[in-house]
Amino acid sequence: MKLKLRLIYFFRPFSFIALILANIFVIKNPYLGVVVAGILIFFYGQRLGHKIFATSDRFFQTLYGSLAFVGINSIILWISFYLYNLEPLTVIRALIITTIPLEYFTPKFIRPKFNLKQFFSDYIVKLKPKFLIFGFLIFVLVNFMLLFKFRTDQAITSPWNIVSKDFFVFFIVLTILLVIILIKNQNILVSKILLIIYTALFSSVALIIYKIGYGYDPFLHLAAMKQIMATSTLIPKTFYYIGEYSVVIFLHNITQLPLEFINKLFLPLSMAILLPTSIYYGLTTGLKLNKNYSLTACLGSLILPITYFIHTTPQGLTNLLCLIIIFLSFIKHKSMLKFLLFLSIITLTIHPLFGAPILVFVIYLFSQNIINAKVKKATQTVLILGSLFVFPILFILNSWLNNLKVSLLKFNLSQLFDFTLFHSEHKFRFIYDLIYVYGFNIKIIFLILAGCGLLLMLFKKEFAKYKVHFGAGIVIFVNFLLTKVFLNFEFATNQNQAQFMSRISELSLYFLLPIVIYLFYNLIQFNFDKQGNFAGKLFVLLLLTLITSTSLYFSYPVKDDYKDSQEYNVTKGDVEAVQLIDQKTEGDYIVLGNQMLAAAAIREFGFTHYYNQDFYYSIPNGNDNNLYQYYKKLVFEKVDRDFIDQAMSQANVDQAYFVLNDYWSNSEKLIPQSKFMSDNYYTTDKGSNHIFYFQKK
Repeated sequence: MKLKLRLIYFFRPFSFIALILANIFVIKNPYLGVVVAGILIFFYGQRLGHKIFATSDRFFQTLYGSLAFVGINSIILWISFYLYNLEPLTVIRALIITTIPLEYFTPKFIRPKFNLKQFFSDYIVKLKPKFLIFGFLIFVLVNFMLLFKFRTDQAITSPWNIVSKDFFVFFIVLTILLVIILIKNQNILVSKILLIIYTALFSSVALIIYKIGYGYDPFLHLAAMKQIMATSTLIPKTFYYIGEYSVVIFLHNITQLPLEFINKLFLPLSMAILLPTSIYYGLTTGLKLNKNYSLTACLGSLILPITYFIHTTPQGLTNLLCLIIIFLSFIKHKSMLKFLLFLSIITLTIHPLFGAPILVFVIYLFSQNIINAKVKKATQTVLILGSLFVFPILFILNSWLNNLKVSLLKFNLSQLFDFTLFHSEHKFRFIYDLIYVYGFNIKIIFLILAGCGLLLMLFKKEFAKYKVHFGAGIVIFVNFLLTKVFLNFEFATNQNQAQFMSRISELSLYFLLPIVIYLFYNLIQFNFDKQGNFAGKLFVLLLLTLITSTSLYFSYPVKDDYKDSQEYNVTKGDVEAVQLIDQKTEGDYIVLGNQMLAAAAIREFGFTHYYNQDFYYSIPNGNDNNLYQYYKKLVFEKVDRDFIDQAMSQANVDQAYFVLNDYWSNSEKLIPQSKFMSDNYYTTDKGSNHIFYFQKK
């Protein structure tokens, strides 16, 4: 028997590894890859989860064990990247390092035998009300079909300008059905799955609608990963983002799914699975709250627009790990604290600037277990004082290490109040006016709700459970104020500086989210515990529906009578334009175009050429003397050959292109002027992009 077990322990991991190795170099079949990788992650994730979380339920063990398994492999690849390289064989080595110890050193996981009668009892009889669950699945399917129906590779300013209005009608019905199911259904596992499906719909609108991709940053990170895949390294070896790259490259190698597909899908899907489940387990396992009400309160987490999670970026992945850590930290087990420390280390490998405060938070959680009172107090005092200045210190240190210019501003109290406290637009359309009161003031509304939740928990004497999270939120908000008032990032555009500030403020709100969900939980419990109370139940139902529907709307770019996000996407015409330019040009050249055109070039060719530290496609980078300034002059001031010549002289090239999209506001005026002035002229995608060629005289 022992010999048989040893043979199993030896051959099982090597069977997985042999299949993956053959699929990487010989078979290259994504269907086989997905099946093998799925079984691999599920099996070893379950064993690892059973080892770490022995007292938790099987769903928890499998989910977070799988997260730990993928995370361990990503850290091994991260270390390998800096010590040597990151190639397919490195992935195989990582699997050998992780699977063999799991075979030998984790206890045998005894799975209960399948019982058809028990299955029928658990998964069919306890489904209540069945017709609502069936209706939910139908409406989910219809909404996904609507999104795929309007999938496009053309320029759009907002998904909501092309998606049928029926989508929101069905989404509202879907939300109402889900709330009732979460309250009534006795089968918690099925309710969790339905909540995950709902969150996946919430997070996948951009993933489905934008055929080529949404945003700018994902194309930069995809190009960096393609370079690692091609060369096994990235020069220079930056300390940023490699943790995310290693995860995506690991999944690409073991599944053989296209790298671009995994990069698009990874964060929206991870968010849909991990965010609601982490909140649920934090409330039920950690705080011992009612399971049905906890699942329903999870919808309150969607009060903040999920813009960071609709496409895969290092910042978004760091934010998701932060939220997981925040909610799982309510589970006060030593094994959980170690797991949270592991997750916080992963955030450091992804985005050190934002991972460091998260690590400090986890270390503070560890400090609560220090037995000696004096040592405990001293440690916590040092952690709190140090964390008050963590962001300013990290930003200054980062600028010094990377030769980026950051200056100290003189104290100016007005910097704290350079925003409108309460913003509204009145178009005398009641529903839309009401929606935009929410949309324009979401952070203020969130803080008001957090304040109400704080008062309620003080009244009920339950603040002690949340004080660490509340304190962390305040500390990061202080960091936000200090950074905003005293630091000027001269290397960044005003838009990028605003993004830095927004990311810090968003992080502070995440630590207050448990208090807001506490408020929602008590509101749900108060109204649904009472017999009858139809008005109270209806109020909760409408409130959650309003919050989720409006948050969905504002999670994505918007263009209507109230707001214009001014966010276009990479189009089929952009891709055709950069391909045509590459085919028709010999020698060095530059291209003056908008940011999405540069994203298309990076997607197709990577970071191919730089001239005087400027990318050969114009990109706004905060420098006064970059190629993008000439593009702005051409579209905002006048079409002038002198601007083209100055750009070529600056880059020291003899050829230039000026590319104009037809959606530009004054394109009808600029196109004929540019055509007359240029040496050659092309169009792509039925005239969506106009390409003007210039030869230096």
